[in-house]
Amino acid sequence: MKKRQAHPRLAVAATILGLLAFGTGAQAAGWENQITIYGWYAGLDGTVQSASGAESSVELEASDILEDLELVFMGGYEGRTGRWSVIVDAVYMDVGGDGEAATALGTASGDLDISSWLVNAGIGYDLLQSDNGVLGIVGGVRYLSLDVDVDLSLQSASKTNTSDSENLTDGFVGLRGQVMFNDNWFLPYYADIGTGGSDLSYQLYAALGYRFGWGDIRLGYRHLDIEMGDDKLMDSLQVSGPVFGIGFRF
Repeated sequence: MKKRQAHPRLAVAATILGLLAFGTGAQAAGWENQITIYGWYAGLDGTVQSASGAESSVELEASDILEDLELVFMGGYEGRTGRWSVIVDAVYMDVGGDGEAATALGTASGDLDISSWLVNAGIGYDLLQSDNGVLGIVGGVRYLSLDVDVDLSLQSASKTNTSDSENLTDGFVGLRGQVMFNDNWFLPYYADIGTGGSDLSYQLYAALGYRFGWGDIRLGYRHLDIEMGDDKLMDSLQVSGPVFGIGFRF
């Protein structure tokens, strides 16, 4: 059994604070900065492997996550100068739920608690810039930290407990940009694919946004899929759902 480790989370927090401080200082050097705070009304689907080797298929609807939500933080930063940009996006979630596991002795019921850090950080370059929109490439690092606690019971008799943690780091490449409909309405989009600590991970996002003098608001859909592998704590994890964001430029 792996021991829980706190230092990766401290590193993530330090990275976020460092990038925000960098953005504030870079404003004087001609950078445009934006901080976005958002809510992700997402459902969770995945497969958890217990210490006994049983696989528990877990599916949590967005309403279930809100009901059992203990703590959440969602935010992002983008700094831009010319065609170059620096981006960071962080999600922390602590949720619980119920699931079922297929075992040699029959179907077992399970209680699941997941706490997770998801951080994407990268550098982008705009290939095309025009009044009609922007198309750019992005490359960076995706970090996922999972703490999973699973209680399995078979016919309310035999019980097993698994408490474990997993830390994965992927490199990724992708496309990002926006389509401008007029001076105010726009469509931001993002797609990436990565590997490294996981077998495969990818992320898709698109939204409809409206720009103000101080920033913008946007409503869209975001999907994240991470295939971790048979030897990992979770074989797979999918998180998807509507997302609403408010961005502040400075």
